[in-house]
Amino acid sequence: MRKALSVLIPSLLILVACSSNTSNLNTYLIPENYVGWVQIIYNQEGLDPIKQVNGKNIYTIPESGILKTSTPVEYGISFDEFYYYDEQNKQQKIEVDQVIHGHHIGDGESVNGSGKIEGPTVQEFFVGTETQLQNTSDPEYPVELMK
Repeated sequence: MRKALSVLIPSLLILVACSSNTSNLNTYLIPENYVGWVQIIYNQEGLDPIKQVNGKNIYTIPESGILKTSTPVEYGISFDEFYYYDEQNKQQKIEVDQVIHGHHIGDGESVNGSGKIEGPTVQEFFVGTETQLQNTSDPEYPVELMK
């Protein structure tokens, strides 16, 4: 009995912990033929929030590749879909394994004198082939956002 409980209790704790994480359903709409780094900058006062349609967050990336939003970043399990869109808003699914690289989220990249990280959270990913990625420098954190 004791052995069964020693297996059952940790298993239940893991299940409860996993069920408490919310799943983010994200759709990224990227301009047709776009190649380069995409940056999504969160918590920007006075800007539009990310649209939600049928329970999905819809990130419409502009031609510049930089999307600023008032929406706070959501952490947790994420289910992402990527599409190109054209001038008529026709969408074509992107093969993620071949075209999306280096997807990550991080806080501001400047540290003040007291060691505190400054600046808003930025999500970044590269759109293009592996060769294009190798020939493109890493994106700079937007300096104008530093506090």
